[in-house]
Amino acid sequence: MESVFKDWSYIEGLINSAYHEAALKMKLSDSEMSILYVFNAYQEGCNQSVLYKESCLKKSTVNSALRKMEREELLYVTPGTGRNTQVFLTEKGKQLMENTVYRMIEIENEIYNAWTSQEQELFMRLNRDFAEKLKERVGEL
Repeated sequence: MESVFKDWSYIEGLINSAYHEAALKMKLSDSEMSILYVFNAYQEGCNQSVLYKESCLKKSTVNSALRKMEREELLYVTPGTGRNTQVFLTEKGKQLMENTVYRMIEIENEIYNAWTSQEQELFMRLNRDFAEKLKERVGEL
């Protein structure tokens, strides 16, 4: 069966490969890079559950990455309310985020801002629509 998404698969692979290469060049694992991306939105720390939900990583992957990052003194974990665990970046972790994720965000913003506002809106709308519908349909399998 021929897929109409052959080109998209290739494009998605290029994007994933670029982020992987960036992580390697910045001496991070892919999961560490994803976790730092989430921290960009939660500067003051967040629940551990937020990290796996918003990074779209498995709980075990996030747990392993957090333990490694904690050993490297990039973050610390504290008990939260109920069963929640709070995760906070240390100063060393914040510096790492500035030297890695912030650099990637600058690149992303440069590319995105080179588009017209209509192109930006279309890009976001179509990607969000596809992602939501794909998730829904996969849930029906």
